[in-house]
Amino acid sequence: MKKIIGVRFKKPGKTYFFDPCNFQIEKGEKVIVETSLGDELRRGCCNC
Repeated sequence: MKKIIGVRFKKPGKTYFFDPCNFQIEKGEKVIVETSLGDELRRGCCNC
């Protein structure tokens, strides 16, 4: 089963889901994600 993490770009905003590849990401850790506007640094909000 594939692992997915949730990331929010605004505190009350929508959660976007990303594949963490082989990284072990915990809730609250900073992550760099690729978006349509370029790379963004955010905190992971959930492991799904």
